[in-house]
Amino acid sequence: MSNYRSVTFSDINIDNPAFLISPDITDEEGFTTDLGIRGNFNNMVSYDLGVFGLFYKKRIGFVTIVDTDGSIKNERGNIGDAVMYGVESLFDFNLKKIFNLNNNVKLNYFINTSVINSEYTNSEKAGVKGNKVEFVPDLNLKMGLNGGYKNLLANIQYSYLGSQFTDATNSIEASESGVVGEIPEYDILDVSLSYSYKNFKLETGVNNVLDNAYFTRRATGYPGPGIIPSSPRNWYTTLQIKF
Repeated sequence: MSNYRSVTFSDINIDNPAFLISPDITDEEGFTTDLGIRGNFNNMVSYDLGVFGLFYKKRIGFVTIVDTDGSIKNERGNIGDAVMYGVESLFDFNLKKIFNLNNNVKLNYFINTSVINSEYTNSEKAGVKGNKVEFVPDLNLKMGLNGGYKNLLANIQYSYLGSQFTDATNSIEASESGVVGEIPEYDILDVSLSYSYKNFKLETGVNNVLDNAYFTRRATGYPGPGIIPSSPRNWYTTLQIKF
């Protein structure tokens, strides 16, 4: 499958003076291939498993350069050729069916995994060849348990995202503006509980139970520039009434 992307307005629109646009920026080219299998085993286990590969030529991204005035700038342009390949899977286990539980009981366990390797295979930019592609974590993992008894339902979900780079030179230390640098790995645990009675439904939950401090992006403009911290531990409750 062809993998073509033209230069967009956002690629050439820069508000931050620490960023430059390469005058030679041009469209990306490449192709994508994938293979997958999906099915269900005796209504006990459902699965979706796939492998894929993405091949880029003239991939657009950021690279750190020294400007003519000696200052450090981040230039957006065609970095080079890159490849990304990996495995994605989703397994859902019907524990009620597996353990032959009471009909009033609901119990499922799921695990969703994405393992990706990425690399710049060729580049005219110094210090890029062999580096990881930006914004591509090696591991993305989600797992959870959904269960309940009659009208009482509960859910617990754990998420983990590996570290990722924000520029093709794989800078680990943050730049002065905080726009370029590593996005560290983080994990999140969320829980929720709900109860339904006739036309009423009460739901409550806690997000980020472990109260982990993390961030998912480095913004180049508003509300940045710099890291955008995510929410600390927080809880919510809602009451739904159906007429």
